[in-house]
Amino acid sequence: MRKCMHVKSDAVTKICCIGDLCADLILPYGEVKQHLSDLKQGNVGHSEVKLLQGGTCGNTSAVLGKLGAKPYFVTDLCGDKTGRALRDEMTAAGVDLSWSIENPDKANMICIAVIDENKERVIFPWLPPGSDYPRFSAENLSRIPEEELLVFSGGMVMNNDPASMNAVCEKTEALKRAGSTVVFDLNVRAETYGMNPERRAAYDRMISLCDIVIGSGIEEFTAVTGALQIEDAVTILARNGTAVIARDGGNPVLIAEQGQRFSVPTEEVRPVQTIGAGDTFNAGFLYALKEGLDIVSAAAFANGIAAYMISTPGHLPVPSDIEERLARARRTGAECRNALR
Repeated sequence: MRKCMHVKSDAVTKICCIGDLCADLILPYGEVKQHLSDLKQGNVGHSEVKLLQGGTCGNTSAVLGKLGAKPYFVTDLCGDKTGRALRDEMTAAGVDLSWSIENPDKANMICIAVIDENKERVIFPWLPPGSDYPRFSAENLSRIPEEELLVFSGGMVMNNDPASMNAVCEKTEALKRAGSTVVFDLNVRAETYGMNPERRAAYDRMISLCDIVIGSGIEEFTAVTGALQIEDAVTILARNGTAVIARDGGNPVLIAEQGQRFSVPTEEVRPVQTIGAGDTFNAGFLYALKEGLDIVSAAAFANGIAAYMISTPGHLPVPSDIEERLARARRTGAECRNALR
């Protein structure tokens, strides 16, 4: 199959995200520990538990909506009170849910995020009574038109349900045949979901369809390639012409494209939050592709959007100076490419 390395600038290009939507229950464990310590000096502080819209594809779609991309989001839409609240929040962010089918009898899952002293988080998926992981079928993917789209999905569709994983792969194959560009975030979370033979096979199948694969940290890349170094994992994933974007915290983003390697610097910022940083990167990257930027420039733009998000209070905030940032990202991308010449 062909490997399309970027999306040409075109006002009719549609972005379609397929994946998870959940509620994130944020437990500020690190902050509470600090408040308890501060009490010894007579300082009184407090923290709040928050319930926010979440999910890899949910967050990515929400940020795309806030950027003005008008994305379509296809998810296993739940009909309980939490599901309806999530639906309304996504719609308010500018996300089109008309390609999703609501399951009125299903309750939304919740991800419990425990935030430590360094703003890092550990995620614990929790299934309240009547809830389940997002499941996909030919029926709830049937509204997606089989035409040329910019398609995004992530590892949370690889949910250990063989029928659900197969449905997503089959739909992606159909979209690929129709000329779509496929971008996939590994988002493995093997420590939570494992990597049984069925899930590994589904990953291999999806990766074989991808034009662009995105991953974060050696843990994700090792889980799907067996390599112990990011550079080696990137080499394995890029063998068939797939472009690979490897994020590694505050280190430069490594990009493999058509036999070349590029390094895109990240911005140094003081983080006030980290949940949704990778999802914000995804959204910035997709938005930049839609605007006609090449992969390296799109990664530079995504770095800036993610840096803004983690250093700015609020839920998935986006900057207002988008055009200036796109222009700067084009310059940065050109500089990164010229560095190899």
